[in-house]
Amino acid sequence: MKRNNKKKKTHRISSFFKVIFLLILIAIITLGSIAGCYLVSVLKKAPPIDPKNYREKLFETSRIYDSNGDLLQRLVKDEYAEFVSIDNIPKDLINAVVSVEDERFFQHSAVDFKRLAGALYYDLMSGRFDQGGSTITMQLAKNLYTSRVQKIERKLMDIYYAYQIEDELSKEEILEAYLNCAGFSKGTVGVQAASKMFFGKNVKDLTLAECALIAGVTNLPEYYTPYNRVNITDEDDLSSIQFELVPADTSQKENIDKIIEYSRKLLDLGRIDKFDLHLIESNQLVPMKAQFNEKSLERQHKILKNMLKQGMIDQAQFDEAMNQPIVLNISNRSQSGISSYFVDTALKETKEILINSGFSKEDAESELYRGGLNIYTSMNTKIQQSLEETVQNTKYYPGNTVDVNGDPQPQVGSVIIDNKTHKVVALVGGRGLGGGSLANRATIPRQPGSAIKPIGPYLTAFNHGATAGDVYLDSNLKYVNLPYIQYKPSNVGSYIGWTTIRKLLVRSSNVGAYLVSRDINTDFKDRKNRYSTYSQNVNNEANLNSIIDTLEELGVTSVDKVNDLNYAALSLGGMTRGISPLEMAGAFTVFPSEGQFEKPTFVDKIVTSTGDVIFERKDNLVEVADKRDTYILTDILKEVVTSGTGRNARVKGQVTAGKTGTTNDKREAWFVGFTPYYTASVLLAKDNHDPLGFGSDRAATLFKAIMDPIHEDLDKVDYDKPDGIYRKYVNGRYEMFKDGTTPRNVDKLYWGRDDDDDDDDDNNKKSDKKKDSKKDSKKDSKKDNENSNDSKSKKKKRRSIINDNENSNNR
Repeated sequence: MKRNNKKKKTHRISSFFKVIFLLILIAIITLGSIAGCYLVSVLKKAPPIDPKNYREKLFETSRIYDSNGDLLQRLVKDEYAEFVSIDNIPKDLINAVVSVEDERFFQHSAVDFKRLAGALYYDLMSGRFDQGGSTITMQLAKNLYTSRVQKIERKLMDIYYAYQIEDELSKEEILEAYLNCAGFSKGTVGVQAASKMFFGKNVKDLTLAECALIAGVTNLPEYYTPYNRVNITDEDDLSSIQFELVPADTSQKENIDKIIEYSRKLLDLGRIDKFDLHLIESNQLVPMKAQFNEKSLERQHKILKNMLKQGMIDQAQFDEAMNQPIVLNISNRSQSGISSYFVDTALKETKEILINSGFSKEDAESELYRGGLNIYTSMNTKIQQSLEETVQNTKYYPGNTVDVNGDPQPQVGSVIIDNKTHKVVALVGGRGLGGGSLANRATIPRQPGSAIKPIGPYLTAFNHGATAGDVYLDSNLKYVNLPYIQYKPSNVGSYIGWTTIRKLLVRSSNVGAYLVSRDINTDFKDRKNRYSTYSQNVNNEANLNSIIDTLEELGVTSVDKVNDLNYAALSLGGMTRGISPLEMAGAFTVFPSEGQFEKPTFVDKIVTSTGDVIFERKDNLVEVADKRDTYILTDILKEVVTSGTGRNARVKGQVTAGKTGTTNDKREAWFVGFTPYYTASVLLAKDNHDPLGFGSDRAATLFKAIMDPIHEDLDKVDYDKPDGIYRKYVNGRYEMFKDGTTPRNVDKLYWGRDDDDDDDDDNNKKSDKKKDSKKDSKKDSKKDNENSNDSKSKKKKRRSIINDNENSNNR
């Protein structure tokens, strides 16, 4: 009986283990099947390669196309990469790389499974997929054929390609290819470029210590880079420091005065030339000190120990290399190589796209110039050529001269944006030679002057309830003695007296822009009476921050939130840095786009050499203003062109609107305007900030010359009036108002009947035209004299109230 129980128990245990074994077997088969299917799906994505053509692949150039798909340019940047044959690479450098990257390189075939298994285990446990484990052959496959983004699919493709490479190439050829395509930080690709960059010599002349230092960079280029870029300080000896001229970024803007001071000393010492200084002063380049990175020395020591342990060097060589001081000789390489201002700007955007897609800065630079990318841009070649031809015509530049750098002065920055797509179709950053290291005036901020008024104070005011019929007293503020009126701007021309926001903007009144800005967050119910000239309880900081918010919503990135927090900067355009023509044009698209904004772009699509789309532009419109407000403001800006400060800008056969801008001492002259088809900005200025000797009328003239030819074959159209707008007679004309709004600070004499008939809008325009002619003004004056005595007494009463207000302010 006991024996039978034992047999049954043994049988149950045996059955249990059989079931477990069967389940494990099923799990293994299932997982194996899944893994196999996954592997097949990944390898199906892998395009065929030809490893024998690795030299061509090493320097495969990217291409950039216009909006029609026509090739604009092949991208080449020889300063960052230089091919060198394996015969000219020191044995010490080869051994150093092998010792740290793949010590069994000469024994394995493509994959070191022991090392790979450890890396994959870490990846799976951490979920990060950022470990190494790759052999030199796998790294070569990554550099030549697969995405830089770390993921399992890429690792599998690397293995797949590595076997093909090992089948086709010798170990020496694999090393030659790898050492010519590996990244070594600071934008250098390949050992020859790295040797010249860090030591100022050919790779064949490197010492053992220098070989070990360079070999250590490839693992983590930005961490083990031989030097870091740091700001120059007062303690640095400018006659001897190692430095580089690199593209400026926003983090250095606060120290611009110090940077220019150091740069002028470098010029005096003969370490930079006048053209370098010009690029620094125009905020394109900045000198950065090259500070030795101790981490690179730690890595070098590890590599030398590896080489000693693996028998690649003896003890004497090890000791000598460990004791050799590392002396960097930084090559201050040229930043040139791009022939077009448009292409230059498009490439910067492409690099940002790649970085946002997961590329490191180093890989993005490498991919951009050597990745065989096809970059499709929004450039309209016909419009671009027309723009370039127009801006090169010297007749648009009075006092045309050439500066010490050989650049024609004054210079120009101009941008044209398609209003429907919000894409940049043309851009010019200067006269004369273009692109590369030259200052791109289309992207450099300059003070906008009065051109800021529509997008700064007035759009912000409308967003807070202002109307085109709000009434203000445009008068000389120097006679106003009130504690709450401390800032007292003056007009360039005459003063209008009591008038509406429409006329203030059309006439570009500085006083008006200031007073409107003061009222952005004002509760008008708090005013003592309907004829109060100036608001008293004003939150200046809130008003100014509201303007900043509007500008930022319109894509302006150059506001100094400390130094620009004043009305002179944000109402009249006297900003610390200013706004670039690119951002000005982008901001003005809010008007023809019915209150919507989208950051202007240059790149439509990026496609790899194998046909994979890694980026495709999508619309990203954001509503930043009520379309009724932008329609009314557009109507006012039309009047700027027909009867205001922008008369020279009227585009032939097109509805044109826009705004002029002139800064103090006429250092900048602007016109930013639009038709229903395109928005364009024009900036005239001298690179050294000297006065121009002329005003914005010249910029308006150039705007017309730019826009006329690109509109030749386009029908004349106007903007559709949105629902929710009514008209009332105010200040001698029919004015437009949003439903639910009424003009502020206006008495009954300014009000007339409602007008809902669209035909009366045309009558309104005819009336405005009559007012612009002296003959018709006399007729209007005659009619006024024929008015009833009752009407005269009312007007007299009104004038009395105005005079009382002015007299009280003068006191």
